[in-house]
Amino acid sequence: MLLGSALVKIDGTGRIKIPGDFSKYIISAYGNELYITSEKGDNVLIYPLPVWKEWLKKIQSSSKNYPITRKYLNITGYYGKISLIDKKERVLIQPILREKAKLEGELVLIGNLDHLVLWNKEIFEKNNIEKPLSDEELTFLSRGEG
Repeated sequence: MLLGSALVKIDGTGRIKIPGDFSKYIISAYGNELYITSEKGDNVLIYPLPVWKEWLKKIQSSSKNYPITRKYLNITGYYGKISLIDKKERVLIQPILREKAKLEGELVLIGNLDHLVLWNKEIFEKNNIEKPLSDEELTFLSRGEG
């Protein structure tokens, strides 16, 4: 499982180094192919390719609204690219996505169970840390309704 976070930076070639605990888990569980994309352009979703393919199957089989599904596929395709974890545990982030998600300076890479999420640290903190979950939201989660 991908849990926790790490601070990373984009290098001069547009790559980030995936920390060893994340990359070792991904490679051993899924191989070194990733699908790197975004749903809104504000962050980067890094999926092991088999997990991404399962997600797409789930969307396809449960979707009753083809226009929404098509829009989702268009957006994630626009930002998306299959990438490999290289020998130095690095992955390339597409230029269009680097620009849109403002991937400069300090970045935070967060484990989200079966995939990773990459944020500009300042934007992440503004959207998540400065606006923490409310007591009501925490209660909702504790009841298994989240």
